[in-house]
Amino acid sequence: MCIRDRLNTYREWLEGPYMRRGVQCQHCHMPNREHTFRGVHDPDTFRQGLTVSATAVRGASGAVTVRALARNTGAGHYLPTTPTPAAWLRSELVDADGRVIAGTQAERRIGRKIAYTGGAWRDLEDTRIPPGEALELAAAWQRGRVAAATRAVITVEVHPDDYYEGLYQARLKKQLAPEVRALFQDALARARASYYQAYRLEVPITERR
Repeated sequence: MCIRDRLNTYREWLEGPYMRRGVQCQHCHMPNREHTFRGVHDPDTFRQGLTVSATAVRGASGAVTVRALARNTGAGHYLPTTPTPAAWLRSELVDADGRVIAGTQAERRIGRKIAYTGGAWRDLEDTRIPPGEALELAAAWQRGRVAAATRAVITVEVHPDDYYEGLYQARLKKQLAPEVRALFQDALARARASYYQAYRLEVPITERR
């Protein structure tokens, strides 16, 4: 299977709700008839496809349970659609002063991870979100300073060039001429500089006895 078989955006659109509603690619990616094609590198374009909701509850035992949902509410294809980017849905607990409670971090990767092995491209993981569907992150904590937690902080961080980061890092582990190494180091730095936070949500912890 070749790499183009991993790029299914058009088929995702055909099988999704937007094609039936007459919503074309340019409606989202070329707003106001702009001669650009905005994609995952543009935070506003990514945000228009995503809705995040969460609950945080402290039970009778003192354990705090957090459930966060990242839902594809505005993209006519899987979110994200290609194997290049990835996003991380994360949650953590903070106290009344906004300090993070140690040991209360959880995350899920949103994306499609592929690798070329055995003479073919293979899927290692696919946690992308189809149109109208959601990915859930659920976690619970009880020990340490959890009793001091007042709210949960939910974030979505996007790495637009995640696949290439891995590629550059793999190349940098090999023997390279100095000028070639410098090029890969520069490419890796630019990929990491493209990170952005697409979503941040603070949820008060409710008591359930």
